[in-house]
Amino acid sequence: MNRLARILDASDPGQVRLRSASATTLTVLLAMVILLLTTRAIGQPVTVAMLGTVVAMQASAAVKDKDQHSRLITTALMALPASAAVTLASLLSELGKVADVGFIAVLFAAVWVRRFGPRGTALGMVAFISYFFALFLRATPGQLPMLIAAILGGLAIALFVRAVIFPDRPIVEVRRLLFAMRAVSVSVLEAASAGEGRDLNLLRRRLDRLGNTALMIDDWLDRHDAGQLLSVTSTDLSLRVFDAQIATEQLVSSLWALDPAKPWPKALGQATTALGSVLQNTPSSEQLRAARRLAATAAERADPSTPAGIATVSAQRAVQAHIAIHHITTNAVSVAASPETESTEPATKDEPSGLNPSTKAAIQVAVATSAATVLGELVSPDRWYWAVLTAFLVFTGASTRGEILTRAGQRVLGTIAGVLAGVVIAALVGNNQPLQLVLIVVCVFFAFYLVTVAYALLSFFVTILLAMLYGLLGTFSIEVLELRITETAVGGVVGIVSAYFIFSTGTRKTMVDKVDTYLEQLDALIEASVESVVAPGGETDLVASTRALDNALKDVVTAGKPLVLGPTTRSRRGAKRLLRVLAVSSRSAHALARAGVLAARADTQTAPSDDTARALRDAAALVRETVRHVEAAAAGKRVDPPEKITETTVLDVLLTSTNAPGPLRGAVRALNTMNRTLADVLGGG
Repeated sequence: MNRLARILDASDPGQVRLRSASATTLTVLLAMVILLLTTRAIGQPVTVAMLGTVVAMQASAAVKDKDQHSRLITTALMALPASAAVTLASLLSELGKVADVGFIAVLFAAVWVRRFGPRGTALGMVAFISYFFALFLRATPGQLPMLIAAILGGLAIALFVRAVIFPDRPIVEVRRLLFAMRAVSVSVLEAASAGEGRDLNLLRRRLDRLGNTALMIDDWLDRHDAGQLLSVTSTDLSLRVFDAQIATEQLVSSLWALDPAKPWPKALGQATTALGSVLQNTPSSEQLRAARRLAATAAERADPSTPAGIATVSAQRAVQAHIAIHHITTNAVSVAASPETESTEPATKDEPSGLNPSTKAAIQVAVATSAATVLGELVSPDRWYWAVLTAFLVFTGASTRGEILTRAGQRVLGTIAGVLAGVVIAALVGNNQPLQLVLIVVCVFFAFYLVTVAYALLSFFVTILLAMLYGLLGTFSIEVLELRITETAVGGVVGIVSAYFIFSTGTRKTMVDKVDTYLEQLDALIEASVESVVAPGGETDLVASTRALDNALKDVVTAGKPLVLGPTTRSRRGAKRLLRVLAVSSRSAHALARAGVLAARADTQTAPSDDTARALRDAAALVRETVRHVEAAAAGKRVDPPEKITETTVLDVLLTSTNAPGPLRGAVRALNTMNRTLADVLGGG
């Protein structure tokens, strides 16, 4: 049972996806039951209840504001665009093609308002879905009072679920995230300790998951003040999570360097056993003290000049870091300082020239949905809306040609698989209405639980849901589902063509821009970390800089996904290699930043000599030069591999020092590893 809990924590850090999917499913279930019973009682058609249920589902799934107060306000505000859209659709529905023109205008506006952030996106989406369903249900002006009442009822149910059943519980959320960090740490260590059956790709995926979990904790700190909720300040919690992440990464790196065919020394086995005890979710205070003593004893006996000794010392650091986090979750640490007041003013950014990206996307959507409306009606005058839906949705969450191509392809594949599954399930279920309702609810849950895993899974479960819904309404047929495939393909093709020819945004250019941003962040982090080591005891914001670097890497990975799935082998290999190198260099940057943080905590008397400082700055300059070469190579320029920092450079720097190595040794090793990793992009690794 504990192992299953660890797997769930590792795959869904903080149970964010589970909580979101459960809230949406419960919202749909309550809206469906309450609105169906109400409409039947007052003699209204089932379509009125359907509209309210869909709006409730949209309110639950589309609202993405960071804090609970903002989410509640956005949910309440949805009543305005939803009611306006339904009113417009019902008034225009009697004017034939004018209603289609109105639909295009609503779609344009729904995308244009994305410039206003999560709230604008949510309000635009509910306006779109409300107008669409009003057309689909052939709403008339006489039905407006009941339709608006259904919208308000659906939103009230969504607010009830969000505020009462699934309220914001920040302390529970952060503890779940810290539990998830331990679970991911265990999975990373298992991958690194698998002996001769080790899988490097598996290890990389789990290390990425560890980094993503740390970023989720950082996101929690952006939304909440830890000083008011926990026993530590936000700064202290951020530092502890950072220490635990970096210590775990360094331990994994040390374990991977060992010969998998040879048994570990006794000291290393003791240290990792202590770490395994610490990585439990609810160890006792005595267990934590025993683990600390065992790890310290093992580190004292280890030879730090050997790979196994380095791994043992790294394991001890990881034990100490994770014990520090346990003190937070068990409320055993007193507040070290009063909560700090942080500036909330956004950083100034350069305004992009030309049209706003949301305006460009809105024009693309308007053109795509116009074409999809015409072609969809040629295929089927009754089911044209599926083509329009696809043409619109492939632009949601995508901005480049490659992203839109990938999204359209996944939607078509998910639809085809969903049709096949829907036919089989419909045949097995027959006219069993209770079972059909249960399957609809199950499909809603899995559609929203798995949408972030793969967009195709959303289309798959939604298509099965439609099969059950048509069966419930008595209109199910294989021909209807086959028509869904055709219309979806039409909408996907139209969306792709629009993406390529209307304000085209190149995938490779976008990735190069994101890589440039990442490398700029890396360059700044190298400089700041080295200066912190050279001048210890000063103030530093290296943890925040590291998280900014991690977010920049996430943007690179997102932009590069279409290239990784690209049609040409050379493109795929090049993109995979670059993403792999940047991910590994990011972990070296973590180690470098940790050295800077440790130096900032140290006494100013530990400052290295002038010769050592000069040598360290020279080493950093070489790495920063490599960063600039990588930036040029990513842009497609031909560059020669730079001179690499080798182990002799590490010794050269350390030999100039008369101080204990400490952060200095960590900084130089991190620079050395980073430079060799980055040089791999240039063919020099």
